[in-house]
Amino acid sequence: MNYEETNTLIPITSLSAKIRINGTVPADNFDVTKYIPVTLIEANKLFVNEKYQRLISEAMIRKAKFFDPKLCRPLYVFKRPNRQLVIADGQHTAIMGILYTAQGGKLFLPCQVEVHPSNFSDKQCTMTEADRFGSLNVARKNAGQIDTIRADIAAERGDALIILEKLMDMEVQIENLGHPNGISVHGYTKLMQSHSKYKLAAVRNAIKLCEKLEQNFKFPKWNNVTSPLNGGLLGGIAAVMHLKQNEIGAGDKHYALEFYLENLLGKTRPDDLIYGTAGTSQAVLIARRIVDKCNAAIDIDAITKKNGDELKVLIGSEIMDNAGLSDPSVMKLAA
Repeated sequence: MNYEETNTLIPITSLSAKIRINGTVPADNFDVTKYIPVTLIEANKLFVNEKYQRLISEAMIRKAKFFDPKLCRPLYVFKRPNRQLVIADGQHTAIMGILYTAQGGKLFLPCQVEVHPSNFSDKQCTMTEADRFGSLNVARKNAGQIDTIRADIAAERGDALIILEKLMDMEVQIENLGHPNGISVHGYTKLMQSHSKYKLAAVRNAIKLCEKLEQNFKFPKWNNVTSPLNGGLLGGIAAVMHLKQNEIGAGDKHYALEFYLENLLGKTRPDDLIYGTAGTSQAVLIARRIVDKCNAAIDIDAITKKNGDELKVLIGSEIMDNAGLSDPSVMKLAA
């Protein structure tokens, strides 16, 4: 039996009319010559600025497997006073065209070219391009948090520069943003929460400990130095460092926790410390797991006093509460 296909098409003007927004510019004043025409440009004449561009996603490029001209949207390109053509948006499209066609660098790509004022410096060009990159990607809603921050840094926006300063101070990098020689971290939000809550010294000490564990052949469970450090795990260890620095003094408890972190923590897989802790209380849950393991080691005499005598103290709930590491499940029940 044949069914008549339902016509679901609707004029775009009708759809627009349902949205009650008055145009900011009267229709008869809009100058259609402001549209940027599409020009074909050879790929080998195009440049990118790594200062604001996102990292190349090799996975996305490999997944494409071929270059489909029907899916190729115009690249947004700036022409600088020195005549260099810089891609502000569309670098992945250009790379796929180069890699998946016989023409390679001689492939002509559709580009919309905006011309910088002739008196612009390189810095002014970069700031304008970064600003346009941000505008284009925010409009498309496909720019990640780090992509946006990278562009804002290139545009010298104050909040982004403060973020960069914090990453430099922590000696970390996220997706190549931050300290050039810093440890690679995955999980921007968790990292910055740790910096805010436990402060720079605790985060730096946590990073140093993780680096030591990753480089110590006695702890093969941590020896995966090619993987970025989990931001949640770093937050948990930073919370423990904060506890050690501020709440347990310089006596037996301090010695026991320090001994555990240096000599026994490496025997536990990082994934086991993280397992089941996702959420807003992740750092607290990981910190409590570490302290529980330390207390358990004290109980079985795996940790003793410096002179070898039995340790008769544990890191109790009161100390944990004072350090802001109260049991989230108990707090939830109390609420």
